[in-house]
Amino acid sequence: MNEENAKEICTWEYEGEYAVYNLSDWDRVVENNWELAVKEEREASFLSVTQDNQLVAYGVITIKNGIVLLGIGLKPSLCGKGLGADIMKLLIEESENRFPGRSIALEVRSFNRRAIRCYENIGFEIKDKYLRDTLTTKNAEFYYMEYEDSSKDNH
Repeated sequence: MNEENAKEICTWEYEGEYAVYNLSDWDRVVENNWELAVKEEREASFLSVTQDNQLVAYGVITIKNGIVLLGIGLKPSLCGKGLGADIMKLLIEESENRFPGRSIALEVRSFNRRAIRCYENIGFEIKDKYLRDTLTTKNAEFYYMEYEDSSKDNH
């Protein structure tokens, strides 16, 4: 992901309960030295998803305790239109290319039923529920979901 796309993501504004996904403005992201602002970290972990040369989503691929963790952000005007599954499949494919054989997982806020259904439909299963603090919320409730690739079932 380049800096131009990173700056654009900082302008995305989600509404209602989804406003918890709004990022700070670019100057604050830089000031706090968050991963999105650090060129090496951004280029290593963040991916831009474009369509017709327009940024439509981004993905994040990181490793934590040997597990590949995925994150996704869809342009607010495109949420709820069925694009999430295709973008998650791209992230899974890229994860498998970068980190073959590693388990793949994600965290999702428990209120985000739309995203949870999307993830379940492509093979993620809820494995845990817990509270943790985020930049914007104390004791936010999350589900931990693991990917089970049904096309690789044991024979």
